Amino acid sequence: MKRNPRPALQLYSIRDYIAANGLPRALEEIAKLGYEGVEFAGYWGFSAPELAKMLAESGLVACGTHLDRSAFAPDKVAATCDFERAYDNTLLVCPGGGNMPPGVDWGHPDAPPSAEIDDFVKRLCDDYNRAAADCASRGCRVGLHNHAWEFSVRMTDGTTFWDYFFRNTDPAVAMEQDVGWTAAAGVDPAAQYRAYPHRSPTLHAKENGRDDDPTFDAILGRPGASLGVDWDAVLAAASADGVEWLVVECEKHCDGLSSAAGSIEFLRARPGYR
Repeated sequence: MKRNPRPALQLYSIRDYIAANGLPRALEEIAKLGYEGVEFAGYWGFSAPELAKMLAESGLVACGTHLDRSAFAPDKVAATCDFERAYDNTLLVCPGGGNMPPGVDWGHPDAPPSAEIDDFVKRLCDDYNRAAADCASRGCRVGLHNHAWEFSVRMTDGTTFWDYFFRNTDPAVAMEQDVGWTAAAGVDPAAQYRAYPHRSPTLHAKENGRDDDPTFDAILGRPGASLGVDWDAVLAAASADGVEWLVVECEKHCDGLSSAAGSIEFLRARPGYR
């Protein structure tokens, strides 16, 4: 039987709240809001057994973590997987900067194609393919999380970084699409699940707005400055593809739970919500 994705929260969304109130309380409050899982972005100094205990007490599960790509380098992958498995997480995802080719940065995402970019991206695909095999042998899976630049950086043959990467990595390399960033790049997020099917255990559910617009509050579905996610289309495509988790990420109001609360209320009203 097909199951619609389950709701989770990327803990980066409430990082200041966690710093002020502690991770155990934060996990309890997240569960009260109706979330079933969390994705980590740091561990606040806790050991893996301590994380496992807090998750069990809150009734939440770990659906992934964000790590620098160096965490699954050949000399570190064993220790990384051992730590993750010890709190029952198996998905290791590298976001954004750890994958940037030479000449590309947040301020200059439209670097012209070059042989250096080609060489870097080809080596990057090799690294992820190797890491995918290493992680699989240890019961884990590796993946990539996007921002907007992956759709503007191009190889010398005109192929975007995004398309080259997913055409040249093993299907075992997970696609964690941040649909807010994809839409901000002018690309259809729903189409990516049809182009690269069954590679996405998680989806980052996020709205992106203009940084200079004070009315944008990052709660899913709010009108105004949002750069345009068609949520019904995305959720239908994700459900059809077998996405397991909708991972809410809010990049404003990280000192409280308002964005997390408003976002899950929005998801509850959607046809594709579990």
